[in-house]
Amino acid sequence: PARTDAGSHPFTAALARRDLDALVATLAPDAVLHSAVTRTPFEGREVLADLYASVLESFEEVLVVDELRNGDTYAFFWEARIDGRFVAGADRFRVGADGLVHEITIVGRPLSGLTTFLSGIGFRFAKRRRGALPAVLWGPIPLINIRYSALADRLYGYRSDTLVYEVYAINRERDFDYVLERLARLPLVGLLVPYGAFLWAGVRYDVFGCFFDGALLARTPWWRAELRLLRLAGKGVVVYPYGGDARLPSETRRLGRWHAYTDVPPGEEDRDEADVRARLAAFGRYADAILGCADLVEHLPRLDGVLRYPFPADEWRPVEPAADGVLTVVHSPNHPHYKGTRYLVEAVEEVRREGVAIELVLVQGMPNDEARAAYERADVIADQFLIGAYALFAIEGMALGKPVLCYLNERFAPYHPEWHECPILNTSPAAIADNLRRLAADPELRRELGRRGPPYVEKYHSLRSVGADLDTIYRSLWGLPAR
Repeated sequence: PARTDAGSHPFTAALARRDLDALVATLAPDAVLHSAVTRTPFEGREVLADLYASVLESFEEVLVVDELRNGDTYAFFWEARIDGRFVAGADRFRVGADGLVHEITIVGRPLSGLTTFLSGIGFRFAKRRRGALPAVLWGPIPLINIRYSALADRLYGYRSDTLVYEVYAINRERDFDYVLERLARLPLVGLLVPYGAFLWAGVRYDVFGCFFDGALLARTPWWRAELRLLRLAGKGVVVYPYGGDARLPSETRRLGRWHAYTDVPPGEEDRDEADVRARLAAFGRYADAILGCADLVEHLPRLDGVLRYPFPADEWRPVEPAADGVLTVVHSPNHPHYKGTRYLVEAVEEVRREGVAIELVLVQGMPNDEARAAYERADVIADQFLIGAYALFAIEGMALGKPVLCYLNERFAPYHPEWHECPILNTSPAAIADNLRRLAADPELRRELGRRGPPYVEKYHSLRSVGADLDTIYRSLWGLPAR
């Protein structure tokens, strides 16, 4: 082979200058590019134009260090930097009788730099080839939140679906788009379901929304590798917490007297903190958007925004309780040791002994339809008294026009500017009895708090409101202009 001056061929020179138009002009219409890390070649000048646009965007700097020629075959060696990592490679290309480049083969090193390089290219290339809005998949933890997130996405034109491996008793199968519970329960076959779901979803969706438990391979030994693969494939990952998936007991116990672990002795938490930290760290490295939620805003690997719970506000309307002279308090103790249920029970008994006509209704393990009927009969909704922020139950109560008791820790208020308008009666365990007395003695206060609930939910939690925030995130990830 004969050595040439670096950049002597127009293709090499265009790459060195990062001149996309000039580079594309050297390509034959049927040009093919082979990569050392993909089995399928990239074919056609249009595809390669998008690919090289992504390549050139990824480079922080590029230098062609040597070039060789043997007849119609050229090879050049280059060095570059992407996201601060060094990467080097060699390109071999063949030129046809028409003077255009017909075939390109690329190799690179080291593995760490190459992975970063390919990840950046993959994401940019996928965005260019899609062009339109990305398709979104939420799952696989079967919380109703993911259904509401998908519905919010659809209002803004996204194809957004949910996929779960099981359905909790309180929900219905039709709450989710793809339910793989029957397959997941089959012996042997069930072990393969997450992998099949991952492959199936990989060719259909562009953005994966999940909790910190993980994405589709969350319950497999490959949960961490999945995040790398999604990044390498050019997928976007949006993650936010629901509770124990991102809560760190050792950090939470420093928050003062009242917190999620006030009634949970050290060593009796329902999650292994080391595992939670490992998953937080993995998402910190590979997720494209990390969103806080409720009280979970301080100990995440980073905070790209705070997600307000999405809620189908137009499906809920205020309901007047029965005027029977009894203050009916409804509470959902699905996690009593985290919600402070015992403090509520004690407070209700204390107030009842004083002669107040009060009834406590505990709603647990009911299907959502039955639970909603119980909420509608309530005079007061009692959410939680330890965690320090409200969640879906409180939102349902406000949407029904009920006064809501809940502990809102002022520590988290800077992350939730909407709390300045929130009609929730802030109630720590020490204040439950006093606030029950106030509500029992003042029907007008109950009505006033109830009246303020629906407009608050509509403004801050409706599908359209939260969907607008998600739309902004997706557009930023996908390189699309703001609406």
